[in-house]
Amino acid sequence: MSLRFDATLKTIFAANPGDFAEVFGLPRNEPVAAINVDLSTLSAATDVALAYGEPVRQIVDLNFQSGPDASLPRRLLLYNAVLHFRYEVPVRSTLVLLRPKAETASLTGNLTYSDDRGGVTFGYEVIRLWRQQVETYLRAGLAALPLATLCLMPEGKPLPDSLRDVVQAIQRRLGAEASHADSVRLMTAAYILTGLRVAKETLASIYRGIGLMQESTAFDEAIEEGELRGELRGELRGELKRSHRLLMRQGCRQFGDPDETIEAEIMAIRDLDRLDRLADAILTAKSWPELLATL
Repeated sequence: MSLRFDATLKTIFAANPGDFAEVFGLPRNEPVAAINVDLSTLSAATDVALAYGEPVRQIVDLNFQSGPDASLPRRLLLYNAVLHFRYEVPVRSTLVLLRPKAETASLTGNLTYSDDRGGVTFGYEVIRLWRQQVETYLRAGLAALPLATLCLMPEGKPLPDSLRDVVQAIQRRLGAEASHADSVRLMTAAYILTGLRVAKETLASIYRGIGLMQESTAFDEAIEEGELRGELRGELRGELKRSHRLLMRQGCRQFGDPDETIEAEIMAIRDLDRLDRLADAILTAKSWPELLATL
């Protein structure tokens, strides 16, 4: 992964790895720390490796995926082997699929290959967030709260409404249990992850009015981008309206009033360049159909 949410996930895990013990079934009641293992020579994917115990007795390798990749099981085996080689302890591999788009038939939890002389059997865990109960994540450690936005939502309720309920629940917990700086950081993480699930326009409406987002540069950028798109759409509509009006006025003078079919065809044109070409062709065309034949 090399997208915006990659850094978000790595940041929230590295700061508070113990917060994910409940939701991912990780070891409890012993020292845990994120370890910085450079696997960049093997893959561009982002991994979070957690070391448990002092000295280290086990490593959990967490991999997050938002899109389909048939090579994932092989890459998980590669990461597992490298971490085991480096630390000489058992390594547990967990794949976290962030959305259904990441699902492929190859993600069975097992990778096996062999010939008549030997082979490899490798097992890994797959967590599909969209099947996870959202309440479990809302009760978990604070750093796990952003992932609640990707979990299973209640049936019979529009997704944006359910997501807004989840975001408000996250805000209540952060307000009661987290520092202001951590609250802004985690709410921003929730915002970025929610963007994997809904369009930007819907995303902004879900988080509008959430006080913590007023200090989030990610939210500011989205609002500004949305407003800019709105302004551009408004300008385009204005230009189209003026071009349609001009073309109809000039055409009526040249060819007379068009019938309903011709008028509807003209009003359906959304290409400003073509409208300009039609306006230029009025002087040489002899009828509405001949004018509309202009490409």
